[in-house]
Amino acid sequence: MTGPDDSIPGAPLPQPPQGFWPTVRRDLKLGVIAGLQTFWDLAKVMIPAYGVTLALQQLGVIGWLSDLARPLMSAMGLPGDAAVPLVVGYVLNIYAAVGSMQALHLDARQVTVLAVAILIGHNLIVEGAVLHKAGMNAFAFGALRVVGGLAAAIVANLLIGLVG
Repeated sequence: MTGPDDSIPGAPLPQPPQGFWPTVRRDLKLGVIAGLQTFWDLAKVMIPAYGVTLALQQLGVIGWLSDLARPLMSAMGLPGDAAVPLVVGYVLNIYAAVGSMQALHLDARQVTVLAVAILIGHNLIVEGAVLHKAGMNAFAFGALRVVGGLAAAIVANLLIGLVG
């Protein structure tokens, strides 16, 4: 793909195509290339996360983890095995958590509540390193995000229960 990032600094940009159809062809080609690249980037994270979650489920690890996490998960209206995508999202990223969620049988309410917790506290290791480099207390900020995410998920579960 060619673009401003691939060109030599200071070199003039290529002229856009003249006419409607050449512009449509160019934009369609660029859009398809960008879409396929995004698909591949997401698939590289989500498919392994899905596979690992299925493997952990077959090995009984998810059952053990769900028993351990059941009290906290039930406060959020979630089954104990929902702890897996929660931890995956906290440690890795949102896309890996979505891949993990696919291996579980969660309803729309449970996915929404889980998403609230993950969106607040995702990618803690990478973002903690950035915060530490910026001179902040990464552990305290990470703990705040985890507690805030869990509290928000509990509130979301209660609110959905009132409306739904």
